[in-house]
Amino acid sequence: MGVSRTTLNVFVGCCSSAFLMEILMARRPSSANLVTFLQFFFITLYGFVATTKFGTVGPKIPLKQYLMLVTLFFITTVANNYVYALHVPSTLHMIIRSASSPASMLVYCCVKKQMPKLTNAIGSILISAGVALAMYGGAPTDEENKGTFLYWCIGVTILLATLITGAFTGLQQERLYSQYGKHPNEMLFYTHAIPLPAFLGISSQLMDTSSDLPMDAWVLVALNIISQFYCTHSVHDLATKETSVTVTFILTLRKFVSLLISTIVFKNNLNIYHVVGTLLVAVGTCVYFDFFSARRRQRPVSIKTKSN
Repeated sequence: MGVSRTTLNVFVGCCSSAFLMEILMARRPSSANLVTFLQFFFITLYGFVATTKFGTVGPKIPLKQYLMLVTLFFITTVANNYVYALHVPSTLHMIIRSASSPASMLVYCCVKKQMPKLTNAIGSILISAGVALAMYGGAPTDEENKGTFLYWCIGVTILLATLITGAFTGLQQERLYSQYGKHPNEMLFYTHAIPLPAFLGISSQLMDTSSDLPMDAWVLVALNIISQFYCTHSVHDLATKETSVTVTFILTLRKFVSLLISTIVFKNNLNIYHVVGTLLVAVGTCVYFDFFSARRRQRPVSIKTKSN
């Protein structure tokens, strides 16, 4: 009962967050940085009250150990939200982010100097092929969209780069957990609180964007922040009840549900490349995590799996 309820919470929270973000980016793509800042601020405010008890509870992990993790997490999160302003469709955004498995395998093999399992290698090839097809099918090709195509290329390049930074984020998180123990709520707080001063560099842009947003957009922003917060905590709760393999599989299914909702509600045109690419990503994910095998090996859940 508990696990099924938590799984439902993940789907409701994360799908709602992705749905609201797509509406907001369709209307106000320039508000991506503002939404990111407010998400960081809200989670920090909650963590200051609930986790640190107004600063009276110190961190279990030394603050200096968070620096590399925070840098990687901040870059990955900001970049993932920023690409919405670069004409990358939400459908393609979700498909590319589903390719985190081969990126993690590549980084893990390079850092640990270990060869991947056969299922990991086959699954990575299928996922990579699916993403490549989806990218090919989603690229704007009309002559009048040459400027859009340039921004699209930059956005896709950023998304592919965040797969690597996200993989390094997972490795760093794994190192801290193994060395200091698992403190997910503390890590959630400090990974959002420490980077907040970095937003001072774009404070003028944030002020201009906030002053330009109409009331209906503010309602969407508020709902997105709440749903993203609910999504993040539901994923943390699920990770305490299921193996990381099951968690990752559930989150991948959630992305495909979001993709389906996006296609139906926003009438996004999915061509044959999108369909085949999506199927390859789904099959590749099952193969990669050896989901239907009786033998499942526990893997740590990374921060990157907790975004919409």
